[in-house]
Amino acid sequence: MSNGIDAKFVQERYEKMSNDELIYLVTHDGAGLTPAALVIAKNEIAKRGLKGGYADALEMQNKTYTIEEIDAYCSLINDLKCPICGERSTPLNGTVTTEVISFILMMQTRTAVYVGCPDCLDDLSNAALNKTVILGWWSFWGIFKTIGAIIDNIKYKRANHYESPNIALRYFVLSHIGLIELHKNDRTMLDQLIAKHNMTCA
Repeated sequence: MSNGIDAKFVQERYEKMSNDELIYLVTHDGAGLTPAALVIAKNEIAKRGLKGGYADALEMQNKTYTIEEIDAYCSLINDLKCPICGERSTPLNGTVTTEVISFILMMQTRTAVYVGCPDCLDDLSNAALNKTVILGWWSFWGIFKTIGAIIDNIKYKRANHYESPNIALRYFVLSHIGLIELHKNDRTMLDQLIAKHNMTCA
């Protein structure tokens, strides 16, 4: 009984969404939907006649991947132009930066995942490392956080030049797999995807 009520509630909710809201759901927030919600969402997509692989994008967010499958999506990103310098000469990868700023009783930690060419990723890693070394020590807890952040920044910087996809790029791909699937044949849209992602991290 409750399952029927829940399904009816989900169906009514999706029916009330605008096309843009439904598209955002199935491309950004589709992970973790129940099987019943997946069916309802796909039916709503079909009912509205929305074209462009939205059902596939939804499906891709709700499956388990092997490393090989993830790396196949990473290869789509590898060949794009760097969203930072605009060059295409070097395969892209990912990095994670951590910045710590502290002052007496105040401390702020900021972690971000970026996609770019190895040289640009090195610049981002160095900037986070320098900022943390200068500004991270000035509180009791900041000392410990700063040490951890320095170690992490150095570790991820070493992975910037891996020839294979590193853990940061795989994380980016898994976090955006619905959109990557949707635009896998459109390099311009994939370029815009990583550029927009980096801008939100800056």
